[in-house]
Amino acid sequence: MSTPQSPWTVAPAQAVVTVAIQPAAELTPAQKRFNTLLARVSALSDSIATLEALSTQHRSSHLTAMSALKNQEDAARKNLLLFLDGRLHQAELTASHRRSATQIILALCEALEHKKDGQVQAIFNQHHSEEDAQALTEEARAGAEHAKAVFEDLFGKPLHGADDLHTAEAVFEAGLRQYREQQQRLEDKRQAKKAKKKPAARQLKDAQQKMDANTALRTVYRQLASALHPDREPDEAERLRKTALMSEVNAAYDRKNLSELLKLQLQIAQIDSAALSRIADDKLNAMCLLLKEQVEALEEDEAQAQFEIRHYLGVNELDHISAESLVRALAIQLRDKEHAVHALERDLRRIQNDAELKRWLKEQAQLAKEARAELTDLDRLLYRS
Repeated sequence: MSTPQSPWTVAPAQAVVTVAIQPAAELTPAQKRFNTLLARVSALSDSIATLEALSTQHRSSHLTAMSALKNQEDAARKNLLLFLDGRLHQAELTASHRRSATQIILALCEALEHKKDGQVQAIFNQHHSEEDAQALTEEARAGAEHAKAVFEDLFGKPLHGADDLHTAEAVFEAGLRQYREQQQRLEDKRQAKKAKKKPAARQLKDAQQKMDANTALRTVYRQLASALHPDREPDEAERLRKTALMSEVNAAYDRKNLSELLKLQLQIAQIDSAALSRIADDKLNAMCLLLKEQVEALEEDEAQAQFEIRHYLGVNELDHISAESLVRALAIQLRDKEHAVHALERDLRRIQNDAELKRWLKEQAQLAKEARAELTDLDRLLYRS
């Protein structure tokens, strides 16, 4: 004789779908919510698995390819740097040409992280005059003052320790730190005020639902533990199978993963599709609370998986990460890096004679002027807004 099914032993997505498609069975709001949450858990779990698979598939190979191209780019930069440094001492250049060449040399040194290469550092020291250093210091100070003004407008009061901050980056970090401290103080005040209040009816109801949810979780766990207890199984092979399943049950229970426990119940045929309709709505609502917590945790995991792909693979521009969009974005990265290498090599080939060198320096000076104008326009636009 078969053991009667408990109304608590509810199937996951499969059982919900079976009930939902029966024409005569109209789901209650609680049953519909249960169905929706299980579907959301399944979708999020699939999304996380897909993101992790994409990261595993592309991260190592793409970063290796990008590193190789970065080495080619640095080699091309250094070749251009050495050529310009040599020609600056030999070619008959105007003062304007020399200023442009010096600025390009310094930019190449910075891109090559000159402190890590003695030869590049020597060239940097040769061309980096005290006047240049003073200009950079003044530029940094102006950026810091502008950033201070922005944060002081935001806070409505001076920024803490502002007199000791001399770069825009330092001001930005200090401003963020002060903003977080301000938000934490406000949150502490809200929590302190909330703690003084007597529990409202809604809070009492939520607390009761939380207790019911934990009871529901323990009930499903105990049913599985009773059915899978390996010490009660005389057959060695079956005992090993139950031991493995019990390990999964314990892990799911420790994580409060109700959907996984329900799937395990389905796997060992401890449930039937009719059980859902026999559960009272208050008990079903308690299970929904557990599923809602699981959805929130999975949403955080999904966001973290997306962040890691965007951060480590440099695809911050992707609104939605899929296999197709990621492959396309990574291919664009490789193509752009290859174009950068080819552009450096092409420039070096072009400027082998003095006439082309002068034309190229004039072009670079004009491009730098246009870039500065664009930054100025952008800064004005941001400051007005």
